[in-house]
Amino acid sequence: MASPLNLGVANNKHIENAAYEIDVNYLGVIRLNNIFMDKLKSRKEAAFINITSNFCIIPSLIEATYSSSKVALAFYTVSLLEHLKIAGSTVKVFDLIPPHVATEMTSERNDKKISTEEFVKGLIKGLTKNQNLIRVGDAKIVDFIKRLFPKTAFRPINPKKANEILE
Repeated sequence: MASPLNLGVANNKHIENAAYEIDVNYLGVIRLNNIFMDKLKSRKEAAFINITSNFCIIPSLIEATYSSSKVALAFYTVSLLEHLKIAGSTVKVFDLIPPHVATEMTSERNDKKISTEEFVKGLIKGLTKNQNLIRVGDAKIVDFIKRLFPKTAFRPINPKKANEILE
C-alpha cells in the first residue's frame, strides 16, 4: 500500500492508504504498548522505545500520511512518558528519531542512509545517556537547522524532483 502522491487531487484511495498507514505506524504501536504495559510495569527496569522519523521534524510532501503518523506517534510518546511519571511507574519511554536507515524498506530510495550498525550505535548511546529523545545520525542536524532556518530545512527533504512526482 503506497502513500497518496498528491493530496491536492481528490482520490478515494487517499483515505484507504492513510487509514492503513495510521493503523500500522500509530495505532499499531499503541496496541503493542498496551499489550506489554502491565508486564513492563511489573519489572524493576523496563522501557518502551517508539521509533518515529526525521519526517516528524520536517514533513515529506510525497509521504504526507507517513509523516503525519510519525508526528502522532511522537506526541503520543511524550504523553505516555508523562502519564507513566504521574502514575509513579519506573517504565522508561524513549522516542528514537532516525534518518533513513539502509534496510529492505528503503532499498529503492536514493537518499542518504545510515547503516543499521550506525542506527543501533546511536540508539545504545542515547539509552546509555538516558535521553528520552534520541536523535540518530542526521536527525540531530535536521532538528537544529529546522529550528533556525525552517525553509532551508524543508528543501532537502522535499527537493524540486518531489514536485515533479506530484504533478
